[in-house]
Amino acid sequence: MISYDLIAPGRGYEALRSFIESHSKWAKPVESLYLVKTTKNAETLRNDLLSYLDTNDKVIVIDVTGKSAAWDGLPDKVSNWIKSNL
Repeated sequence: MISYDLIAPGRGYEALRSFIESHSKWAKPVESLYLVKTTKNAETLRNDLLSYLDTNDKVIVIDVTGKSAAWDGLPDKVSNWIKSNL
């Protein structure tokens, strides 16, 4: 799971989003949060993301494999992705 706060959202963070979406399996259930299936560990993925962020931005990467999940109000496409990939 990748979550971030972009302090200057008007700056143009398209490269960050493109990098995240370059992974073969991802979903974006809510704003500023992605679920990504990857072989990278959380620290490596976080380090990769840092090159797309400003020093005042915030990011957290958490390995959520094998964990319980519950949600409400998400699009069917995202719900199906969670069921298939987590």
